Amino acid sequence: MIRRELLFGKRTRLQLLGAVVLCFATGLLAPSVARADGPGAPDLSAPPAAGPAPVQPPALAPFTGPAKKNNLSNPASLANVDLAQSSDSDIEKGFLQFQSQAVVETALKRATKLRDIPLTVSWIPEEELQGTGEFTLCDAIQYFPGMECRRGAMRKVAVSARGLGSNFLSNRLLLLTDGRPETDPWSGQFYADETTPLANVKQIEVIRGPGSSLYGSNAFSGVINIIRRSPSDLIKEGHDYGVDARLLAGQNNTFRLDTTAAGRLGALEGLINYYGFRSDGAELLNDPASGIVDHNEWTRVQQVSGKVLYHGVSFDAAYTDSAIGRPGGKAISQVGNCGRCHYTPNDAEYSQQATANLQADEKVNDWVQVFGQVYTVFKRRTVDLENEITGELQPTLGKRNRTGAEARAVANLDGLAVTVGADVKHDTVNNQNTLAGITSQDTRETIFGGYVDGEYHLTDRLVLGAGARLDYYSMPATLWANKSTQISPRASIVFHALPELTLRTNYGRAFRAPSMAELVINQQMYASTLLGNPFLQPETLDTVEAAVDVWPAGGAVRLTATGFYNRAQNLINQVFLFGSTSQFQNIGDARVIGAEAEFAAQIQKLHSSVDLAYQYLDAVNQPTVGSTSQLDFAPHHRIYLRARTRLTDKIYAEFYGLYVGARFDPSIQTDALGNSTGRIELPGYLSANMRVGADIFDGLSASLVATNVFNSSYEEMHGFPVAPFNVFAEFNYTY
Repeated sequence: MIRRELLFGKRTRLQLLGAVVLCFATGLLAPSVARADGPGAPDLSAPPAAGPAPVQPPALAPFTGPAKKNNLSNPASLANVDLAQSSDSDIEKGFLQFQSQAVVETALKRATKLRDIPLTVSWIPEEELQGTGEFTLCDAIQYFPGMECRRGAMRKVAVSARGLGSNFLSNRLLLLTDGRPETDPWSGQFYADETTPLANVKQIEVIRGPGSSLYGSNAFSGVINIIRRSPSDLIKEGHDYGVDARLLAGQNNTFRLDTTAAGRLGALEGLINYYGFRSDGAELLNDPASGIVDHNEWTRVQQVSGKVLYHGVSFDAAYTDSAIGRPGGKAISQVGNCGRCHYTPNDAEYSQQATANLQADEKVNDWVQVFGQVYTVFKRRTVDLENEITGELQPTLGKRNRTGAEARAVANLDGLAVTVGADVKHDTVNNQNTLAGITSQDTRETIFGGYVDGEYHLTDRLVLGAGARLDYYSMPATLWANKSTQISPRASIVFHALPELTLRTNYGRAFRAPSMAELVINQQMYASTLLGNPFLQPETLDTVEAAVDVWPAGGAVRLTATGFYNRAQNLINQVFLFGSTSQFQNIGDARVIGAEAEFAAQIQKLHSSVDLAYQYLDAVNQPTVGSTSQLDFAPHHRIYLRARTRLTDKIYAEFYGLYVGARFDPSIQTDALGNSTGRIELPGYLSANMRVGADIFDGLSASLVATNVFNSSYEEMHGFPVAPFNVFAEFNYTY
């Protein structure tokens, strides 16, 4: 592996980093834009005045406009206004126009004004996702406030939002792709690793807080929506086609290609995308004592996808083929959803997934919009496990299929907006690791859901919202003996005290039904056994949230403070019965008290933008048996920083920093005989990524991306270290 000193001297790297941070700090001390009365908002789409074009600050995520059909200039475009020739009130009113008219759809399943959304919504555009230098959804999640993702043994990831972890399965968060659920029917999770490639992404939106009132189970503590680009996002005005291609290469024989071509013929539009990624990976788990070298961090992923649109109808499909090595090199892993797992350095996982989705979105009249979709997802997953006695690799095969449909209508009448909809999902699973007496005819379910959600503008300043969803599960009693119907309500108040000041509060109730794996799994993996429990109760969550949003300096600065209280009941986790045999059980309740503070600013004088967030958590497990304790993956303190600057009109730099405080790991500490001696607490750490790039000429840019620039040494999970400092080169061409 190339030593980092050969790429960047330590002193040079720190000097560059210090210069960027000093640049931002100096800008924050600059005077804010003053308010004044004046004429209306400027035409931000008009060409600039004659003269040298000013260097433009880069777009900043909290200011970046939503992806859904928003033709307004986003607040970052206020940078296009020449401050020397425009009044302060022009800038302010331009921002206020955006704040009052921009819309998002993920939060309430309808086009809702950004300022009226009661939930905590954040997003990162594709350009910043690329700037982080990360390759997986798990890595990208780290740069959202309040989100955690940890990688551990056997390539497992654990995702949590606001302290509510996921028991090594990402099943307390719902993943969507363009609004279509990506939940695995067997495990209830989504795969945040390399098998879910970030291809052709326009942006990722995240809702922090319960989303079951619209989305049902798994939207327990939040919703993640990956929004992919449409043909119109690549076709420039006056053209009938467009191309975008990104090529990255770097250490550990790593290559990534993400290329998209789009075209238009009359009202017909289409695009096709190819994504390829391969890497040998870092040698994270070498064991000098035994002489084992970890060559099993490799990844091979390919995806082909396409999309066709004609008027209000669209069809998209994708096929993904992926293979990842299961890391080895140590004798015993005490993490993983199997409990105490012995694993070997030659295991591998292979998966193929095919998706298809047909959508129709039609405006009936000036008051009613209707939407419908049908989709299917098929996944085949094979895991090769090495037999400890024979040394042979033995395959374990699993297949799952989900077919679903949704229809909804949105009505807007005199200050009242109402969404009414229904959906159905049918899941079938073929898995050989089930409890005795369970057949393939049992491992299937049909979930029916119906919902209504609305908001009423009582006055120009006061917006009241409420909604509820009903979910009904149809499945064999042998699969889930305690199946139940769930009702998930929500209520909210948004008060615009001033044009620059908004107060919001909301209550929501969410649930998570136990997955099929938690109900009937019977898996012997090496020296451990994991058992399901058909008598599980669903998890429920009640959340109260209050927040204040302030937009001073004419919209150049955004301040947000949020406080929340979560009360979860009937949490599901593994309980050791004896030796290395464990079972899923309802272990008790949890209480989470938290606060979040976010700051974002456009710094005109320095052609820069900065985004800083802090989270405090007091997340306590309240088990039925035993004493209270801090929840896994719930550090008391978490700070993240995203900063971007234009050094010249051609050269730019980006910095992504993250501090995570001490946290408890789900693994257990054992003595020489394998008996538990207590929990494991991992120390806090500081990590950072960086990108420096240049626009070579119109349409072509090149950049160097550095990950873990401080070469921090820490464990994401117990026994699973983070990758060291790496550097990659990337080229982006757009036509």
